[in-house]
This record gives sequence, structure tokens and C-alpha cells, in this order.
Amino acid sequence: MKKLFIILAVMAIIIGCAEQHPPQFGQVWKKINKPEEARVILAKVNTHYLTESGKAEYGLLKTIVAYKTHRKLENDSLISASIDYYNRYGDDWLRSRAYLYRGIVRMYRFGNIIDAVKDFKVAEYISEKNDDEELKSQVYQLLAHVNYYFRNQPSILKYSHKLLDSSIELNDSTMMVKSLLMCATAHADMDQLDSAFTYIMKGVEMEKHANMSMLSDIYSLVSELYAEKGEAIKAEEYLQEWKQLDGTHATHTTWYLIPAYIRKAQGEYEKAIQLAKMGLEDSDQRTRRKCLVLLSELYELTGNQEQASETRMMIGEYDDMKYTIQAMQMVDWQQKFDEIQHSKDFYGRMTWMQRLIIALIVVTVLAIGTGMWWHHRKVRRLSFRLDEDARRISELRTNIELQEKSGAENSQEMARLKEELENRMERISGTLLIGTQMFSQLQQRQCIAEATAKEQQCLVDYFAQLRPKRWQEWERRYSGLSTAQYIFLIMQDDLRFDDETIAAALAVKRTSVRSMRSRIKGRER
Repeated sequence: MKKLFIILAVMAIIIGCAEQHPPQFGQVWKKINKPEEARVILAKVNTHYLTESGKAEYGLLKTIVAYKTHRKLENDSLISASIDYYNRYGDDWLRSRAYLYRGIVRMYRFGNIIDAVKDFKVAEYISEKNDDEELKSQVYQLLAHVNYYFRNQPSILKYSHKLLDSSIELNDSTMMVKSLLMCATAHADMDQLDSAFTYIMKGVEMEKHANMSMLSDIYSLVSELYAEKGEAIKAEEYLQEWKQLDGTHATHTTWYLIPAYIRKAQGEYEKAIQLAKMGLEDSDQRTRRKCLVLLSELYELTGNQEQASETRMMIGEYDDMKYTIQAMQMVDWQQKFDEIQHSKDFYGRMTWMQRLIIALIVVTVLAIGTGMWWHHRKVRRLSFRLDEDARRISELRTNIELQEKSGAENSQEMARLKEELENRMERISGTLLIGTQMFSQLQQRQCIAEATAKEQQCLVDYFAQLRPKRWQEWERRYSGLSTAQYIFLIMQDDLRFDDETIAAALAVKRTSVRSMRSRIKGRER
């Protein structure tokens, strides 16, 4: 027995340890931005006792650490196994990171951009659903970058704006400057120069938070925009700022585009043409296209129509070849993914709303039905009590008269009978008095909206005694009317009020009067 107990205890300890994630996982996540330290900690994990959940997290961490430490990855099977587990058993935080890093590995290690974008889109959806700002920031940068590869300008602009919103939420000044630069560049590429100028000048205002690379790009773009606007002095000023930051500018043909704009603004068209031609050697497609557009304008200005026409044809060929078939398919896939997710979210919300509405309708119907039943029961009891009071009063009077005629001396009995008679008469007179006052107010077309439930019931009880035939007619014709509905019938059928007068008496809109009439009609037997 003792041996059995020891065996069971050992098994419980082993199972308990296996079900818990190793403490090293938490340490690895804390050191994930110091990948070499994270790799050392992860190497100490004993993988033999890991549960399925532990293996999934281990695969995710191992892939992240291997990528960050620039180690070779044969394939993405390890992190794909983690994704399969998280797709089955949830945990959005880990699942979203798994999709993010599988996309990164596929794009930067294996060049599989199409599948990488699909992973990024899933990570984007999860991050927005859970309002995970840290993940949003990473995903938006990657999607803006990959759409730049496809030259999908609207999507570049969309994700640049999303990154700006996320950086504001995170209060990350450096990321704000970067996203402002991205927004300005995207607007400029779409020839929306005013918007581009607005965003880049906001970036200039925050230049103290920019690193040298971002600052160089900011001055370059500001100079270019001023040059395109024809403000040569400002363009030259920022061009000099850029030169001071970028010591290697002489080896980059991008530098020729801005001076070409400046020379055009100064009317030196031949020099501008020479500089624009030199800019055509740039490796950046955006710069080459801008140089072609500028050359066509310069040829027009110099009267060289033939060269202007040839240059415009080159721009057309450039635009036709800008998107490959694969790129166009990728752009279309992203749009369809967004549409499908929005549709799923919309129908999910609609289903939830429908269930909520149905539940509210059921609860409301039950509440109304219960209320009407209770009220009807109350009205019946009050009517019965009035009838019973009237009958009992008649009996008491008869008994008192009989005792007085017979000469029987029973003072206590006589006192009791008279007291009961007075109480019942007082109760009836009180109800009828209030009801009479309420009915008089209605006849004088006064508002009764502030009347209490008791006063309203007294009005109905009084009317039942005042117009017994009409009351009986209503009871035969309708089923389960409320006190308010009986008061409405009093005004409509007995006092002959029009809708405007009824609305004023009840302090409601005329549409409510029509609605009340419709509900009463629905109570007809």
C-alpha cells in the first residue's frame, strides 16, 4: 500500500510538471529583443516533458530566436506546427505572433512574399480584433513595406496612416516621425503634393526624435517637394541640409532629381534636362519615373515635341509594366481578404444583434403579457369589490332596518353593522369621488399625464359605473385591455375627442395616439 502511494505521488508530480510550461519560456519572452541571451535560456529547456501546448510555444520561440540571431532555417515547418496548434486551441496572443514571424521568415529568408502577405493579413486581423497596439505597429510596417514592393500605392498609404495612428496610441515619438515620413512619401507618389507637404512638415517639427537615416529622408523629401512647387530657395536650403547629413550623396543618382527641379524653377531648362537624364540611372523605380515625367515637361518647355512624345511613351510603357501579374493578383487577394473578414465580422455582429433583439422581444412580450394579466386581474378584483361593497351595503341596511322594526336590543351588533356600512360607503365614495374628478378633468380637456396609477384606475372604475352598457360592450369586444387603453377609449368613444386633443390630454405625440389605437384594435376578439 505504501509503495502504491509513493508511485501515485511520483506520477502526480511528473504530470503536474509536464502540464506547466517551463519557467524559461517567460524569461525568453523578456529577453526576446536580446536574442543571443534568449537563445542561451531556450537551450536549457528540456523538450522531452513538454505538453502539446508547450511544444507549440517552444517552436514559436525557437523560430523567433533563430531568425533574430541570423541562424539558418531549413523551412518554416516548426512554426507552422505551432500555428496549427493555436488555430485549434486558441490563444490569440501567441497565435498572432506565430503568424507574424512565419510571414517574416517566409519573406526575408525564403523570398516567399505571397504567402508572407497572407500571414501578415491574419496577424493584422487578430491584432485589430484584440486591439493589440504593439502587434499592430509591427504588422502595419511590414504590410506597408510589402505593398511598396508591389507598388500598390493606396495600400501603402492606408498602412502608413494606420501606423501613424498606432504610434500615437503607443506614444512612440520615433515611430510617429517614421510614419509621418511614410505618409508623406505615399501621398507624394500619388501626386497628392499638398497632403505630402502637410505630413512631411509635421515630421520636420518632430525632427529631434528622428535618427540620422530618417532625418536624411525627411530633408530629401522636403527639398523635392519645394522644388516641385517651384520654390527654388527653400528647395536649395533643405538640399544643403541633406548634403550635410548624407556624406555619400555624390554616389547616389537620387540626388540629381531635386537639382533638376530647382533648375527648372529657375528657368535653366537645359541644365535641368542633363540632371534629369542622370537621375534615370537611379535604381529606385519611383525616382526613374519622376525623372521621365520631368523630362517630358522640360522637352515641352523647350519646344522639342518629338522627344516629349517619346518620353511620354516611355512613361506609358513604365506604367504598363509596373505591376506584374503576380503583383496584381496579390493586391486583389488583399482586398478580398479584407472584404471576407469584414463580411464575417458584419454577419457575426448581425447574428449577435438578432439574438439579442429576439431575447429582448421575448422578455418584453412576457413582461407586457404578465403586466396585462396582472392589471386585468386587478381591474376584475376592483370591479368585484365595488359590486360586493354595493351588495353588502344593501344587506347591512336591510339588517339594520329589520333590527329597528323588531325592537331587538343589541347595541353592539348595531354599532358593528353601522361601522361596516360607513366604511364600505366611504370606500366607494372615495373611489367614485376621485373618478368623478378625473372624468371632469377629461371633459374640460385638461392634461392627465401626471395622474397616478390609482387615480387612473379610479377613473376607469367610475366610468364602469357611469356607463355600464358601454363598459359591457367594450368587455365583449376587447380582450385584456390596460387601464391606459380604457382611458383612451373613454376619450375616443365617449367624449369624441380628436387625435390632437387626445395627444394633448396624455402629453404624447400624435403618432403615439395612432399607435395606441392600432394596439387596441389588435385586442379585438
